Amino acid sequence: MKRATIGDVAAHAGVSTATVSRVLNGGAVTATTAAKVWSAVAALEYSPNALTKSIFAGRSRTIGVVIRDLSSPFYLDLIRGIDEVATADDSLVMFANTFRDADREVAHVRTMDEHRVRGLIMTTGESADGRTRRMAESGVPCVIVARTVPDAPPGLHSISLNNIEAGRLMAAHLAACGRSAVGVVTSGRRPSQVERTLGLRLALAERGLPLPPEAVAVAESETGVGAAIDALFARAHERQAPVDAIVCATGRLTVAVHSALTARGLTVPDDIAFLTMDDFPWATALGITVVAQPSYEMGREAAKLVVEQPDESVALVFEPTLVPRTSCGER
Repeated sequence: MKRATIGDVAAHAGVSTATVSRVLNGGAVTATTAAKVWSAVAALEYSPNALTKSIFAGRSRTIGVVIRDLSSPFYLDLIRGIDEVATADDSLVMFANTFRDADREVAHVRTMDEHRVRGLIMTTGESADGRTRRMAESGVPCVIVARTVPDAPPGLHSISLNNIEAGRLMAAHLAACGRSAVGVVTSGRRPSQVERTLGLRLALAERGLPLPPEAVAVAESETGVGAAIDALFARAHERQAPVDAIVCATGRLTVAVHSALTARGLTVPDDIAFLTMDDFPWATALGITVVAQPSYEMGREAAKLVVEQPDESVALVFEPTLVPRTSCGER
C-alpha cells in the first residue's frame, strides 16, 4: 500500500500543503482548518517525513552514541540511561560500536556529524577528539564518557568516575579481608585504569602494603589474560612474595581473569581473592566482589547534557560503590 504524502493529506482536507505543514508544526490556523487536517492525517494514517523536517531544521532529532566496546558490562546500563532520556525527549538514538579500533572511532564520529545528529555521546579514546571539538564549537553538544576532557570548549562535556577512589575502595576492602600481596590486571594505558591502579597503590601504601610496578600486568584482550596471570605469578615467585589477591581494573576482562584463575587450579577465595570493576548479572551468582559505577545515572546525565545544551562546558564526576560478596574471603 502506497505511503500517504503531505499532498494526499492536503487534498483530502481541501487545503494547501503549506497549511498542512503549519498544522503539523503547531503553526497558527483556525480550529476548523486544524480539525480538517488532523482528520485527514488519521484517515490516511499519514506519518510525517522526519528526514525532510531535519533538512529544513538543519539538524535531526537523533542523538549519536559511539561506544568503544559493547563487551564491557558498563555500557549496557549506560545505554539504557541514554535511551530513556532520549525517548522522553522524542529523540531517536543511533548507536555505533568501534570494537576498540581508533580508525573506526574517527569514521563513526565523522558519520554522525554527516548525519547532522543533534548531539553526540562517545566513550572512545582520544583519536576522534579533534572532530568532536569542532562539532561542539559549531553548536552540537558533545559528551565524552569515562574520561575527562582538558581545556574543553563550551558545548563539549564530560562524564567520568572518581577512579582514584575506586582504587582506594579496592585496597581498603582487600586489606580488611586480610590480603597483603595484590596483583593487578589491566587492559592498557586507558586513563581510567591508570587512575584506578594509582588509587589502589596509594591506599595500599597507607597500610604498609606494597604494589610494585611488576605486580601490574597488561592484557590487551581476553586472549592475553592467561599470559598476564602467569607473568604476575612468576614475578611474585622471584620476589618470594606469593600473590594472595588479583584485581581486574576493567570489567571487560572480568570473566577471562576469573576463568584463568580457576583454570590454573586456584579456588576463589580460598587460594586467592578476586576483585573487579563493574557489576554484571552473573556476579551475584559467582559471588564476585565488584566496584560498581553508576552507569545508568551516568547515561541519563550524558543525554540530559545533549537535550538541555548548557552554555558552558560541564564536567560531572560520579562516585563508585563497593559491592562486597564472597570472592575476597569476606566474613
